[in-house]
Amino acid sequence: MRDVKRNQIPPLSKSRFMAGLQCHKRLYLECFNRNLADPVDDRQQAIFDAGTEVGELARGLYPGGVLITEDHLHHGDAVTSTNVLLADTALPAVFEAAFHYDDIRIRTDVLARADDGCFELIEFKSSTQVKEENIPDVCVQAHVLDGCGIRVRRACIGHLNKEYVYQGGAYDLCQLFRVEDVTDQVRRMQPQIRTLLDEMRRPLENTEPPDIKTGSQCSTPYVCQFYGHCHADQPEHSVDQLPNASQKLLRSLAHAGIDDIRHIPADFKGLTALQKRVCDCVVNDRVYLSNELKQHLQWFKYPVHFLDFETFNPALPLYVGTRPYHVIPFQWSDHILERSGELRHAQFLHEHLDDPRPFFIDSLLRTLGLTGSIVVYSSFEAARIRELAAAFPRFSGPLLGLLKNRIVDLLQLVKTRCYHPGFHGSFSIKSVLPALVPDLGYDDLEISDGSMASVAYAEMRRPETKPERRRLLREGLLRYCERDTEAEVRLFQTLRGG
Repeated sequence: MRDVKRNQIPPLSKSRFMAGLQCHKRLYLECFNRNLADPVDDRQQAIFDAGTEVGELARGLYPGGVLITEDHLHHGDAVTSTNVLLADTALPAVFEAAFHYDDIRIRTDVLARADDGCFELIEFKSSTQVKEENIPDVCVQAHVLDGCGIRVRRACIGHLNKEYVYQGGAYDLCQLFRVEDVTDQVRRMQPQIRTLLDEMRRPLENTEPPDIKTGSQCSTPYVCQFYGHCHADQPEHSVDQLPNASQKLLRSLAHAGIDDIRHIPADFKGLTALQKRVCDCVVNDRVYLSNELKQHLQWFKYPVHFLDFETFNPALPLYVGTRPYHVIPFQWSDHILERSGELRHAQFLHEHLDDPRPFFIDSLLRTLGLTGSIVVYSSFEAARIRELAAAFPRFSGPLLGLLKNRIVDLLQLVKTRCYHPGFHGSFSIKSVLPALVPDLGYDDLEISDGSMASVAYAEMRRPETKPERRRLLREGLLRYCERDTEAEVRLFQTLRGG
C-alpha cells in the first residue's frame, strides 16, 4: 500500500504547516482523517475564543485598517478583496489579508503599510511572550508574501503585556500589547522553508499515514488533536506513565523495546526512587502505603478544614488592578470535620459581575477561623492566599496567618508515601480518588474539573447569559467544588484507616 500515490494533495495553510512541524502524522491525519481528532472540549474552545478576542482587539492599534470579511471557505474571493485593498496606497493596514503561493493559503493578522511600498507583518498571539514555536508561524507567512511580491520590511509578533495593570474603562492598547520585532529570526529560518515543505508533502502523497511512534511530539509544543487516536492501542501501564520520566529515560526504554511498565527490569538504569516504587507496585499489583503516612494523619488539629478554591484567569483583565491572565478566585468549598466525627459543609460562590476577591476573602476568613488544620490538595490554595494578601493589604495579616502551621498538602503526603497501580502515574485527585475510594468520583457531574469550572464561571458572569443557563451553571459549580472537598475528606479517612 505504501507505494500507491495520490493524484493530488490538499493545499497547506499556516496551521497545517505548524502541524507538520510537530509531526508528519498529525499533518496527514489533519488533511485526510479529521474525523479521528479528539473532540474540542470547553477549555480548548475557550482558548480559541480568547485568541480571537485578543486578535480583534489588537486591530485597534492600527486605526484606519480594513478587515477582509470572506471566510476560509471562500479563500479565492478573499485574495481578490485583498488585492483590491492593497492597491489603495492610502490604506494604512489590512486585517486578515489573504494570499496563495506555492500551494499554501494564509491569512495575516495585520499587514500594515510601511514606507517605499513595503509592509510590516504582525502576527498576534494571546500569550504574554514570544514563544519559540511562534517564529515558524510567521516564517511561513513571510515565505508566501515574498512569493506574492509583497515586500516585508519587518516581521513582528504581538502579544499581551503581562506587566499591564488595568485601571478601568477602555483598555490602553499601547500598554496592553507588546509588538516584538522577530525579523532576524524569520530571515534566518527562511532558507529551511523549502526543505521543510518538501518533507511535509512527501508523506501526503501516500494513501496511508506515515508510521510514526508516539513520543514527546504528541504533546510538544501543544497536545495533538489526534492524541487519543494515536494512543488508543498503548498498554494499560505504558512507560510514559512513569512520573517525571525524562526524554533520556524514555529513549532508553524505547531502545530496549520496552513500552510497558510491567516489562521494565528491576535493575533498569536511570529510574528514580519514585519510578522504582511505581514499577514495583505495577509489576506486583500491590499498593504501597507508608506507616509514616498514617502516623502523620493522626496529628491533624481539629476542627480539620478540607479546602478547595476555584479560579479563572481571563486573558483580558476585568477588574481594576489586575493584569492579563491574573488568577481570580471566585469560589471555595470547606468540609469541616470535628473531633466528634461530625462533618459540616460551608461554601461560597460569587454570582455578581464585580470583583469577587473581597467577598471571597471575607467569607473565607470567617469559615476558617483561627484554629484547626487546613487540608488542601496541592500548593494551589496557599499560592492564591499569598496573592490575595499582596493584592489586599488590609486582609494580609489574617490571610498570611492561615499559612502559619495550618496548611497541610495532602498531595505531597500521597506522592511521597502512597502508590496504587490505578493511579497510572498521576497523583491528581481525579486519578487517586477512583483508585483509593472507588465509590466516589466525578462522572455524575456536569462540571468535572477545574478547567471546566473556569469556563463555566466566565459564561455565568456574562450579561448575555440567560437566567436558566446561569442557574444550571451555578448548580454545577457548587456541586463540583463540594465534590472536591468531599473527595479530600474521603481520602483522608481512607489513608488514616477510618
